[in-house]
Amino acid sequence: MGLFDFFKKKSNPVVNKAKNTNTAVSEGEKEYYQPAPYYTDVVAEGTPFERTVITFEDRKKTAIPSNGGLYPAEILLLEYCSKGSYPKPKNGYPGFWWFTYGIRNVDTALQSLENRGYIVFGSAADSLNSLTVQQLKDILVTKGQPTTGKKADLVMRIAETISESDLLAAGIQPKYVLTEIGHQELEENAYVPYMHNAPNKTTEDDRFGMVFNVWSINKLLGTGDKSNWRAVVDEQERKIKTEIVSNNDSFMAELKKINPDSYRKLKDQDHQIEAVQKAREKYNEDKDLNSYIAFWEMVWATGGLKFDGAKWHFELPDLYIKAKRYDDALAFVVKIKKTKPLYSDKADVYIQKIEERKAKSQR
Repeated sequence: MGLFDFFKKKSNPVVNKAKNTNTAVSEGEKEYYQPAPYYTDVVAEGTPFERTVITFEDRKKTAIPSNGGLYPAEILLLEYCSKGSYPKPKNGYPGFWWFTYGIRNVDTALQSLENRGYIVFGSAADSLNSLTVQQLKDILVTKGQPTTGKKADLVMRIAETISESDLLAAGIQPKYVLTEIGHQELEENAYVPYMHNAPNKTTEDDRFGMVFNVWSINKLLGTGDKSNWRAVVDEQERKIKTEIVSNNDSFMAELKKINPDSYRKLKDQDHQIEAVQKAREKYNEDKDLNSYIAFWEMVWATGGLKFDGAKWHFELPDLYIKAKRYDDALAFVVKIKKTKPLYSDKADVYIQKIEERKAKSQR
């Protein structure tokens, strides 16, 4: 069956819907979550990609725990706690805790890890690194302390001159830190955060080909020592990259037959992506900012990008800012805001940043 045949078929409905369990998020914690209707039990319902969310409790029935008895979702929570932002992260808990790992109430999962001795609350001073430079300066100003230096200097100055009680009174919230066994669990199961961020990871639907995600690697590694996890992952990555190339070739061959116009557009995209990647690699090597800017100006002068992606759409203004060409950066971002509604919010952030940089340069 070809790829196009697959999409012509009606997808098999998922009949056993997840029970959205453990949803009792307290009123005081709701600001760190999306509204309740966001947490659906079925993803991409009515499409060929439809799937049911597997709750954490159900996942435990098939996943293999670590030597310490933790499951991949719990290992990943340790990773996020090691960054000093949990609980109550600034931008709230990402949706992947529910849709990928089946955890609706992250706070309850964190408390479970705390009860088992994997994390503890650190001091308010331990949380300073999670603050912005401006927030650190505001704290120093209230105590009449200097605000000069880099972020690390500000953190050290606060830790040395301002008491824990004063930091707590200023609203600095202690965050979780890993205990010794927490560090050990994270180190022994480093494949979990790696697979969480793996660019080639897939869903669990093998109809689309090889499955490559944290759950498949969890089963391959099995129980016991996981020190060879990188070799296992590298081999699986090699296999899936080979499969992707093969599938793409088959897809393009079929597309060329049934829709030549779409085929040409995709080929143009591929060629441009390759040119962009080569230009970036060259810049990384020679650091020739002016030549790299000229490349991007040529791209936009000859029709612009043929593919989506915020990073590449804002590459030229980033370069203009680096070159202190603030007027050029501002004009370009304003144009993006008008012509690319998808990036309007990001453009607003850039406009503010550019105006601030320009004003600072004129002082």
